[in-house]
Amino acid sequence: MVRKSLPVLGSALLLIACASGPDARPSLDDAALMEEIQETLTGLTEAMNAHDPDLVFSFYRQDPSFLYLGCTNILFGWDTFASRVGPYYTTNTDVTFQQEILNIQILSPTVAVAAMRGSSTEAPALFWTEVLQRNEAGRWLITYEHESWPGCSVPRGPHMGTEGEGGATPPGGNDRP
Repeated sequence: MVRKSLPVLGSALLLIACASGPDARPSLDDAALMEEIQETLTGLTEAMNAHDPDLVFSFYRQDPSFLYLGCTNILFGWDTFASRVGPYYTTNTDVTFQQEILNIQILSPTVAVAAMRGSSTEAPALFWTEVLQRNEAGRWLITYEHESWPGCSVPRGPHMGTEGEGGATPPGGNDRP
């Protein structure tokens, strides 16, 4: 009896392994999460076009761990981001944004990454990468944002963790235990 069951068991395990591989379709749960994230990002675009910084900021996790990379400009922490970005929406009320979601990857039930492209009336091509985290209340909030566009300026100095043109240096220097 065991010998007859082995081929059936092997086939079942093969089917399960193939179904859970990288090409598997999103689960129903993933599809629901993707829809929630799409709604969040659509709301963000609407808020940006409303030129209301408080409404825009309601889509972000507002804490010191927040990180924004605007092309090559790095803004660490929520307060730095809010103080630099908030005035933009109130002083540029004629600028409108368009965003298209290219891809959403669900990393867990509470973490996802989205890639978007779009434009504004100031920039014909804009690109965003958003890392979103679901908070205790069930809202998806942006915890990390990278925005870029063609013609980004060169960084002001070497990137952290690098030395000149020679290559990467780990934080803390080259001393390894």
